[in-house]
Formats: sequence, structure tokens, C-alpha cells
Amino acid sequence: VAAHPAPSSGRDRGPAGLVDIFVPPSQEPTSPFAPVLPSPALVPAVPTSPELATRGSEGGGGGRRKMTKDDFEPLALIGRGAFGEVRVVRKRDTAEIFALKSMIKQAMRNKNQVTHLRAERDLLVAIADSPWIAALNYSFQDKHNLYMVMEYLPGGDLMALLIKLDTFDEAATRFYMAEIAMAIASVHKMGYIHRDLKPDNVLLDLDGHIKLTDLGLCHKVDSDMPAAPLTEYSVAPQSAPGITSLLPRVPPFEGDPSPLAPADGPEDMEEESPTEPDTPVMGHRDRTLAYSTVGTPDYIAPEVLRAEHGYGLECDWWSLGVIMYECLVGYTPFYADVPVETCRKILDFERALEFPEHLREECSPACLDFMRALMTRPIERLGKGGIAEITSHPWFLGVDWNNLRSLQAPHQPEKAGDLRDMLDYLRFVDKSDPRYLGLVAEVTREFDDFEDDDGGWSDAIASGGSIHSRHHRDEFHGYTYRRSRPTRKPRPQLHQDAFSQH
Repeated sequence: VAAHPAPSSGRDRGPAGLVDIFVPPSQEPTSPFAPVLPSPALVPAVPTSPELATRGSEGGGGGRRKMTKDDFEPLALIGRGAFGEVRVVRKRDTAEIFALKSMIKQAMRNKNQVTHLRAERDLLVAIADSPWIAALNYSFQDKHNLYMVMEYLPGGDLMALLIKLDTFDEAATRFYMAEIAMAIASVHKMGYIHRDLKPDNVLLDLDGHIKLTDLGLCHKVDSDMPAAPLTEYSVAPQSAPGITSLLPRVPPFEGDPSPLAPADGPEDMEEESPTEPDTPVMGHRDRTLAYSTVGTPDYIAPEVLRAEHGYGLECDWWSLGVIMYECLVGYTPFYADVPVETCRKILDFERALEFPEHLREECSPACLDFMRALMTRPIERLGKGGIAEITSHPWFLGVDWNNLRSLQAPHQPEKAGDLRDMLDYLRFVDKSDPRYLGLVAEVTREFDDFEDDDGGWSDAIASGGSIHSRHHRDEFHGYTYRRSRPTRKPRPQLHQDAFSQH
């Protein structure tokens, strides 16, 4: 029995082959390789001047028209969550393909997510040129919703690949762990903890290389703002008991860097004074530690579950160890039928962590040592001193860290070359074109299908109002962002292999 559930069948693409997608029914191709190029009338003019980055200025000025969701044409729904949805869209003036993340403001307020949202947006702006993070191209808002226009990565995510393959061999696992480690380091370099690392948040590009996405739980370690809880597994130190009330009382790890004295519970902690200096004082919080319990339970570090004691950047390296274990074994190391039991196992990891016999037989000693060094006490954890501790581990001996993205990835999306061509072609195909639905289905094949997706905006997003509304304006003021982008190169000639049948 496979450790991961069987993959869904994906979008129904029907019997049409690639030739059928690109050739109108009324036109017979002269050969199996003959592409039918779009009519010039369907090709919009592409601006040749670079866009200048602007951020803030929600009230106008500078003569730039404010961006709205109507600047984008919805193509397909590829994700849905508690706060909104993600759609593949086409920008109307340039015909570029993006992933548009839409979030309902009231839902964000109700769940105290405004701080998280600000952290995500600020980090994406600061880290815009990182090759390891899915790029933010624009952010804007209207009366009811917030929007992030992200780079679209059609290769799916690491979890989907695991579902398809069940496990990876050691060499493939080493490749993915090396790339994820570089992505983690890029987040840490900006002074943020990711706090929600899991295979679902690791996207794959068309070459099979990774990029992190969904930074909504990131927390700036030197921020004065509290790290608000997100999930039902969340509890802030001064809040009413959440899941931690169901867990055994465990004192902080011996040797932990937390400045807090061991306490029986949140009620024993002192509040931080508004005029408190940044230097740690016994009984007060260190601003470099986060204090909310967040993230998917299976990947949460034990010190994050003990949120009242504080945690730092090293919690992300624990999550890397859990992902590594899942890649090699097919399930997470502390899996249980109910989340509370998973949390119990994580807190008791020194007894609960087991390596199956086949893993010990098939993997190298250096591989097992690296994994153990990640899933250990924070004071002993590999990576606590920075990325150099990761890159210098014997398991990565011989890895060319400066050229990881130039290496051939272990797995590429199916028909990666065709996908690249189809994404380019989709820019110029009208929705009325008989090839349109087939193209959309192909370029979103690695994502879940939503039966209620009619190709347009959902009711919640479509009801967005005036961007000039003053209701709660200060909460989201300064949210607007446009990335500086170079002049687009001319559209490349499609090669005939994209249209061959397989």
C-alpha cells in the first residue's frame, strides 16, 4: 500500500492530443508538426518600456492608474483556502500569465492575520530577486479583497510529486534538501522565520527546481509586533488555552537560548513593557524569539509547540528534517490519526523518532546523521549557527552550491518542453478559441481540479468594491507594490516539437 494517497486524475483534458489543441477543427494540418500561429488580431501590443517599482501611495498621485482585478483575466482556479483563493490569470495589457492570490479582508481581520499578511508582503518585496522564492510582481487591493500577483510555476508542488512517486531515493532527496536549504537561508538572511515549511509550500518550476511559496506565517525576528496564531493548533502565551492545554506540561529544553524562566503556563509570564529595552531581561521576551504556535502539526518543531518559551530561526531546520524523512520513508516521522497525538509525539521526539529498518539499510550513514542532526534539541540542531553548518555536512560533500539551479533536477514535470510552449501560446489564444480550454487544462494539470470552477471570479472575489474605500484603510495602507521589471524580450518562435503527438 502506498504511503501517500493516490493522486487525483487531474483536470479532464478529454481525448484531444497536442495537435488537436493547437489546430482549429476547420483546418487540417499539412503535417503532424505544423503549428497554427495565432491571428495578429489576437496578439496584444506589449509595452517596451520598463515598469518602475512603486509601493504604498494608495491614495493616488504620480499619474499612475491604480491596478484592479479587472486588469487580469481569470483562467483557472488552482487553490482555495480559508482566506481566499489562487487563480491562474492573464494580464490584459501584456498577456503575461501569473498566479493571482486573492484574500478576503474581513476573513483576515477575523483570524488576526493582518500582521502575518504584512510580514509576507514585506518579505516578498525585500526578497524579490531571490531565485528560491516565487516572485511577487504586484500587490493591490479593493474594498473587500487583497491581491498578490505571483510568478506562476506550473510544475506543481513537492507533495504532489511525492504522491505520484511515493518516495525519493537518497540522491534525489539530497538534491531537494540542498535547494530547500538555500531557500530557507534566503528567508533567514532577511531576518524572518518561515514557520510553515512543508512539501505543499515547495513549488517546482518547469526545470524541476524548487521555489518556496506561501510565506503567510513568516515572522520577522526583531519585530515588536506579536506573531499572531493562525491554525486551530495555535495559542499565544496570553490567550485562552488552545491545543497546548491538551498536551503534557513540558519544561523548556535544557540549554535553550530563551531568556524566560521555566513556567507552569502562560499565566506565569509577565507582559512586556512598551518601553522595555531590546536587551534580554529575565522574565521578559527576547525580540529575536517568536511566541505563537503556528503551522501544520506534522512539521512543527517541538519548541514551537512550547510557544511560551520562545523559539528562533532554528525551528525551520527541524521542518527540513521532517520533510527529508517524508521524502525517504513516504510518511512523516510523527504521524498520527489525530493532530493532538502528533503533537504529543513531537514533544516526546527523543523516544518517538524511529528510523525504519529499510531506511537504515538503504541510506548512507551521512544521510541518517544529517537527518538526526536536524530533528534534535534546538541548542544542538544543525543550522542553528547558519547555513554554513548545513553546507559543510558530509552528506553534501561534492555538491556545487553555487550552481544548484544549473544542475539537472531528478524529476521534471511531464512534457516540460511542451508546457513551456503552451504557456507562451496561451498568452495569445482568445477564450472563444476552441483550443483555449485544452491549453488551460494542460498548463494546470499538476494542480487540483475544482468542479465548481467556471473559469471566472468566485462570488466572494467578484464582489470587490471601490479601491478608494476608507473603511479600515490604515490597516492595509501601503499594501500596493509594482516590481521593477526589465523590458520583455520578443516572443520566441515556437518549435515544432511542441505539437508532436506522444
